[in-house]
Amino acid sequence: MKKWKPPAENLPNIYDRLVEGLAYPHFFQLIHIAGYQDYLREGALTIFVPVENTIDYISPETLKTIEKALKDEKLAKEILENHIVEEPITLKEMLDIKELTTLNGKKISINVECHIREDYEFLIDHACYVTAKIQNNKIETANIVCYNGFIHTIKGIIL
Repeated sequence: MKKWKPPAENLPNIYDRLVEGLAYPHFFQLIHIAGYQDYLREGALTIFVPVENTIDYISPETLKTIEKALKDEKLAKEILENHIVEEPITLKEMLDIKELTTLNGKKISINVECHIREDYEFLIDHACYVTAKIQNNKIETANIVCYNGFIHTIKGIIL
């Protein structure tokens, strides 16, 4: 595990950045039910946060599990911990990684690919775009830098 050095003192921590409204509302509720507010303020972490409109990307069964977790602290904690890695990891670093271990020990798969586009006629020789998935959930926004790590938003829930 690498030693984390905050890129700037005035950046918000992960929890405060989530307060700004980045997360699927039920996911944000899980943070409170599990009591992880302080943990997300202090630890050097990576968190995969479901986007606000996650309900459009999850199955009815997953939605039922989330609704159950809103009334069950143990289940809320388990789901939340599936989304947290105890190390700040950028999307670029994920290019060389095939899986990560979450806070509760779950192994989650990573598939990050850089695609070269040779059909551009710009001054640069090639253009590149990246596709990334965590447990088959597309990463929508990567590398949201916080004082204590990174947020990556995903289209889905890691169960």
